[in-house]
Amino acid sequence: MLALMAVLLHRLAILALPNAVAVILIATFLAMLVFGLAVIGFIMLWHIGAKGGHASFSGMVMALLVLVPVGLAAARYVTLPALHDVSTDIEDPPQWLEPPPFVASWLLRSDEVDPATRNLQLQAYPSVTGRRYEGAIDRVLPAVNAVAADAKWVLVANIGAETLFDGLEENLADEEDEEAASGEADPSRAPVPVPRPGVESDWLEPLPTFAVLQYRTRTLVLGIPQDVLVRLSEEEETTFVDMRAATRDGNHDLGLNAELITRFLRDLDVRLLGIAGG
Repeated sequence: MLALMAVLLHRLAILALPNAVAVILIATFLAMLVFGLAVIGFIMLWHIGAKGGHASFSGMVMALLVLVPVGLAAARYVTLPALHDVSTDIEDPPQWLEPPPFVASWLLRSDEVDPATRNLQLQAYPSVTGRRYEGAIDRVLPAVNAVAADAKWVLVANIGAETLFDGLEENLADEEDEEAASGEADPSRAPVPVPRPGVESDWLEPLPTFAVLQYRTRTLVLGIPQDVLVRLSEEEETTFVDMRAATRDGNHDLGLNAELITRFLRDLDVRLLGIAGG
């Protein structure tokens, strides 16, 4: 119950992650104690027929409910490198538009990501790389936005995306006119002749070929906060997509950021099926 309440309160944003981790560690210590006592109870039951077999079994099951997930997390902590910031571009990672908030706690945290750390990422997650798509940026950006919306990411800031989206907005008035065309003619809706605009003399501003979007999200079960950057660069009728993901507490993300990037790019590949390149 101690571990469950810690997870639930953190998921509801009532308990901060460092405090939740501290409570879960206390629950893990109690679970290890209960597991040891349950083993002693089984040994005594086997040798001298002591009572308490049902209590030992119940205690062991309750202890394993805590020890198994904590053990899986500990295995990731030991086998995976201590990274809290992962990027598909280790040479020139996307820069934060709004630096993620940081609150000091008992969990050690290093804000600097040096080349040695990036090399650790390359060795641990060689498949975390960017994607090149055969298409202009105004074709890839809506797909990126749709995948982020499906994942319920919250847009924090962007550069260049608003201009592109303004040029891609659907003309709802045209749709309404098409629906009204199926009914009787309405004289009040008759078009009024207007002078033809001098489009030949107007200067059209080119659409941006570069965009950066910053999102925030939380993991599904534990609700661990994550900050995400998506960078799109148009190069000779192709668009290259880079990503960066980071957790806010501690120096170890347990592989969550690499999984987030891999899952997002996989979903983006599916949405843009047929135009993905190397």
